[in-house]
Amino acid sequence: MPADGSAEAKYFLTFDAFDRELRAALIKEDALSLAFLVKFPLRVNASGGAYSLDDAQALQTHFQEVFSTSVRKAILDQPIDEIGCNIEGLMYGSGVIWVNATKRGYEIEVVNDEETLPALPKGSPQTKYICQTQTHRVVVDAIADGKLRYRAWNKPRAISEKPDLEILGGKDSFEGSDICAYPVWTFKNAQTTYQAEGALGCYGEVEPPKDATGRLVVTVPGKPDEEAWCF
Repeated sequence: MPADGSAEAKYFLTFDAFDRELRAALIKEDALSLAFLVKFPLRVNASGGAYSLDDAQALQTHFQEVFSTSVRKAILDQPIDEIGCNIEGLMYGSGVIWVNATKRGYEIEVVNDEETLPALPKGSPQTKYICQTQTHRVVVDAIADGKLRYRAWNKPRAISEKPDLEILGGKDSFEGSDICAYPVWTFKNAQTTYQAEGALGCYGEVEPPKDATGRLVVTVPGKPDEEAWCF
């Protein structure tokens, strides 16, 4: 957890806020909102064995089988003042999910369930990438006809609220080559360019921080680029 008074503490998602967002996401069956409350890779223990979900796209695809009816019910039926806690972290129900604090807030690390349900229906927006910086939450997804969409929320606003910025019609590409190749999504809003880099690639002398999954670059003509690591 960040130290009191630090820059990180200003944007830290408290447990009360985490719990509210978690319940709202489960009630709406909103895999995208839930992805910002998960620490990837997410470990899932099911009747068929254990496996991991590596990113938001995998969570969206397998949302109904991971956060099944029984898991959602166990979480939603759990009063916040009765949530269990031990050396392993915080648990809802009898341990259907385990939650721990990180520098960004509280995040789900493990899901335990034995029920399997069908995947989400076809036609839903397909999540391509999510980026959580110190100050923002960013989503890149594909909507109707594969059109790319960029949305950003200023922290600590919830994903269920209207985004602070939405751009329709971007382009995707790859930069680098071989093992250094990484996906890039580029969007323009007037003179400003927003570029989400969906992996670390090979940054040469730049050392990414631990747990970083990519970075966000905002370019305005005549000004230095604004860069932030994604987690």
